[in-house]
Amino acid sequence: MPLHNEAGSNRELADRVKSILASKRLTLHQASQTSATLFGRGSPYYLPHNLYYDLSHGHFSPSLFQLVAFSRISNYRLRDWLRVFGFDIEAIPRLQVQFRSKRTALLESSVDDADSRFRWFRSVPGGVLPADLVPLTHLLEWTEPRRLASLSGFHDGGLLYAQIGSEDALAFPELLPGSIVRVNPELTGEALEQVTAERSAHLFLIRHDRGLNCCHVRVSGRGRIGTISNQLPYARMEFRVPDEARILGVADLEIRNLVAPGQPSVVKSLAKRWNPDLLPANPSRFGTLLRRARIETGLSFRAAAAKSRELADALGDERYFTASGSLSDYETLNTPPRHFHKAITFCVVYSLRLNQIFQVLGLRLEEAGREPIPELLTGRFTPETIASAEADGIEQTGFISELAGELGGAPLFLRSSLGVLCGLPRLSLKDFFWIGASANTVHPYLKGAVLAVVNRQKKKPNGCASKPLWQQPLYVILKRDGTYLWGYCSQENDTLVIHTYRGGIHKREELRSRDAEVIGKVVSVARRV
Repeated sequence: MPLHNEAGSNRELADRVKSILASKRLTLHQASQTSATLFGRGSPYYLPHNLYYDLSHGHFSPSLFQLVAFSRISNYRLRDWLRVFGFDIEAIPRLQVQFRSKRTALLESSVDDADSRFRWFRSVPGGVLPADLVPLTHLLEWTEPRRLASLSGFHDGGLLYAQIGSEDALAFPELLPGSIVRVNPELTGEALEQVTAERSAHLFLIRHDRGLNCCHVRVSGRGRIGTISNQLPYARMEFRVPDEARILGVADLEIRNLVAPGQPSVVKSLAKRWNPDLLPANPSRFGTLLRRARIETGLSFRAAAAKSRELADALGDERYFTASGSLSDYETLNTPPRHFHKAITFCVVYSLRLNQIFQVLGLRLEEAGREPIPELLTGRFTPETIASAEADGIEQTGFISELAGELGGAPLFLRSSLGVLCGLPRLSLKDFFWIGASANTVHPYLKGAVLAVVNRQKKKPNGCASKPLWQQPLYVILKRDGTYLWGYCSQENDTLVIHTYRGGIHKREELRSRDAEVIGKVVSVARRV
């Protein structure tokens, strides 16, 4: 569902709101009177008594505060009321990935609805973790949709996800711009104990006064750490922890985008050493939150407004656009947004989390409703909802159970973002390959690879031997004996030449074209860091 109301503000929407209130034996008049009693008639939470009329004629879009009032009065969840009015907050991370920041930024990974259902898999009988390269269709098959809450083996609560920017890629080429890294805060203490004055073995995500960086660090004194840039001339900075820098966690998984890997840039603000400021406390004012987020994302008002224009055009709704003057006013006047569209814009453009906006606006969500709105009333009901209910209790065994343990959880919140990450609008299970232990060492920058996504439409190898190793395209090849291999390859007359790097040693394997078939180009890889 897009983040705007496809049906528009019409009689159908007004009737739906009326039905939802009626399910709680409430009329609009009663809801309006209750909002006046709880919050006051002059409050932004107040629900007008002529709301149905305004909805029917397209004159009204409820504010975030009014949506909270609907939730509290009806005891229905806020996320469901947002969905009724056309807002799908689960799409926020997809939009953040699509309109990614030029600076490293955290993704909104906490908006998934535990009751949402989506297509799932089951293990093919006898399927176990293979040691070589295997299509997932040999190991998994589709089954009935399941509730997110039932997939306990894949839950990774408490973990953070950050997307590497193109202007602060200190770990390049170990991490590429556009890559998404999973960060585990619980590994921080143990990993810090292993850090030496030279270089850490792990990649740390740190926050300082100019934003976020994911990089190797070194110990430069008691309570001090220094950042390390692998290849590019970023400034070697030193920070006092936790006053000037805070360590958010250790990177343990990378989702690498290989569609069109590009060289990162080094901006002036990060190329020269600076005197770091103390990290401020969590902002208590809306304007302060926006200003800090804008600085961390490296955006001017004009650049932020241009990004909001792209978002509004993509969603087909002008209300997502925010002019540069309005962005300045939000910061200086500390004015809360009137419509929820702006909250979505701030989440996407400034890489904010929705609960940060709720908290700084003083919205006490613990007082909001707890019950889900019945699916028949939200328009989400489908016959398969009941038909698939029994699948929730099916135990995950075989390959899928081992996969959950191998990954240590999975970023299920990115399920609608895979097409953006892979450049494939329609993904199939045939596009996914399992990478076993014997196959994940063919590339020095892809050590620890677990899963790969292949574009099966691109079967012609490009002659890119002159490109650096991190930029050379990879392909999956099927040999005549039915085995698969992957690596950089080139066509030389009637011979397919596959280049791999096992143990840091370049190896060249030649196959006649009739003995091998190029399955497709690798466009994304998930690997343990």
